[in-house]
Amino acid sequence: MRNPVFSFSTTTTPVADCARRLSVLAAAMLAQMLNLSAHAATADISNAPMAAPNAAITRAPAVSVQKHTLDRVVAVVNDTPILQSQLDTAMAEAQQMLAAQNRRLTPEQLRRQVLDQLILQQIQLDVIKRQGIRVDDSRVNAALLNLAKQLGINSLAQLQQQLDREQAGSYQALRQQVSQELAMQTLQQQQVARRIKISDQDVDMFLASPESRALDQVEYRTLHVLVPYPETGKAPTNAEQRQALQVADKIADALKADQADVNAVVADAQAGYPAEIQGGDMGFHRAGELPRDLSRDITALRVGQVTAPLPTTRGLNVIKLVEKQGNDQQIIDQWQVRHILISPSVTMTNELAKQQIESLYQQLRQGADFATLAATYSKDPGSANNGGSLGWVGEGEMVPQFEQVMKNTEVNDFSTPFATQYGWHILKVEGKRQQDVTDIYRRNKAREALYQRLAPQALEDWLQELRAQAYVNIMPEAQTTN
Repeated sequence: MRNPVFSFSTTTTPVADCARRLSVLAAAMLAQMLNLSAHAATADISNAPMAAPNAAITRAPAVSVQKHTLDRVVAVVNDTPILQSQLDTAMAEAQQMLAAQNRRLTPEQLRRQVLDQLILQQIQLDVIKRQGIRVDDSRVNAALLNLAKQLGINSLAQLQQQLDREQAGSYQALRQQVSQELAMQTLQQQQVARRIKISDQDVDMFLASPESRALDQVEYRTLHVLVPYPETGKAPTNAEQRQALQVADKIADALKADQADVNAVVADAQAGYPAEIQGGDMGFHRAGELPRDLSRDITALRVGQVTAPLPTTRGLNVIKLVEKQGNDQQIIDQWQVRHILISPSVTMTNELAKQQIESLYQQLRQGADFATLAATYSKDPGSANNGGSLGWVGEGEMVPQFEQVMKNTEVNDFSTPFATQYGWHILKVEGKRQQDVTDIYRRNKAREALYQRLAPQALEDWLQELRAQAYVNIMPEAQTTN
């Protein structure tokens, strides 16, 4: 079965990157363990030192907080209250983040911004609840394990032990908070994706613009010589232009030699020329790092070739491509695949599904036609009607278990039965090829670049709409610092 992946990534957009916030979530748990929420109500947290997350998790000092503040409602969002204790804890988290960034806000600024974030968060959680958005345990586990590794902890079990050792239930609370973050990430991605429409024409215009040069991953090592016009404060005369062109032509001819010494070429051309000729080995760089006209000419060169003199307002450029690293072509392996899927269901246990796939396997070994069996028995509606054909499949398009078996199956052979999250499979590889997907790759990268550009504003627009539609009541005393 095809893995649910997009042709271009949306997880790297500024929409909501949960991973970059996990350390802050850990700090929140530590704050809870150390009773910082009560302390924050009686202290100026803007001057509080930043705690080291790994040290705080591994050894939480005994803290006895003598002062306690009576909890109260600071805001109501729809029908959900936001409490003073929630605000205090969130402010402590925000202060830690600001300290890590070497930034400061006044207590009033911090309180106002954090309360606004809590309101927006609660509004989103209400939407998540209404829409029934759920986050798989595997995603939560992966996010928590990433956090654990950042803190030098090798397993979730160890993370749970260390958190719960300090305060019972801490791990479960952190897990719930991470799940909420991931749910909001999913919601935001859905909403932003609905608001961003990128047409083929948009992609064409982007690829024709100077911005598209940033997509070029190839690096070029060049020799670059500039023959400047005499700086007289006036536009160069025809005679000056002809003289510069003669010198540039001479340089271009000299650079065509296999082992041309650019410094020697420049020194030789300098004799008798009134302006200082500049040149040297530019090392490796991307074409997009140069002016548009120059980058266009470089990308058209083969290694060893030299440009004709390239005029600019300053003078004439001569460029030789010495080396090229990276590949501007995207060549991928593809497999032509059929498969048979037997999925467990209400009426078929996993054991019965396994028995049926093994029976089909024996029929294949006895010479049965794969396409006929797939059309008759496969439970994959997308391929069964076509004899189990999945067409040409590339890397990353299928779930890992399927892809591994596919890669290890010889052309014109079929696999033994194997299991994935979708059920039991047998696959047949009918062909293998290499396909040039350079154009598809560049267009997908262009779509991603356009998406990245549009996503922040789309998110901001959606959040404003969400806030405007919600009932929000901020208590007067919560609008000023105590």
